Amino acid sequence: MTLSRRRSVIVTVGLIAASWLLSACSNQSAPETRPLGTGGAEPAAIALETSNQSVTVTNNAGKPIEEVLIAIQPVGIAPPFTLTLRRMENAEKRDISVGQFRSNDGTTFSPRLYKPRQVTVTATDIVGKKHEITKPWKP
Repeated sequence: MTLSRRRSVIVTVGLIAASWLLSACSNQSAPETRPLGTGGAEPAAIALETSNQSVTVTNNAGKPIEEVLIAIQPVGIAPPFTLTLRRMENAEKRDISVGQFRSNDGTTFSPRLYKPRQVTVTATDIVGKKHEITKPWKP
């Protein structure tokens, strides 16, 4: 009987030690509490919408953003057409005509000559955090 009792104690201690070791090694953290309905996703700092005639950029960063570079990348090997805005205030929304975008050689973007593939917006907020968003062109 003594050998049987000793084995059961060893097995029990082994199971307790193994469960403690496995729980200590797991990298699962406690679930974060978030308001219902958010799905845990934070809104993008820059909102971007496209249409046949304009690109709309909205600053959702919560602070002003500077050096806003908007680039329309056409289909094929053509260089991007860009426009730079010096500053956008918090919650500011700008509609920019596609005719304002220019390539490196000064060529104006024309939807008749180029088919846009995607738009990329990069900016830096006033505390130095960089923001970037790229979306496919959807007229």
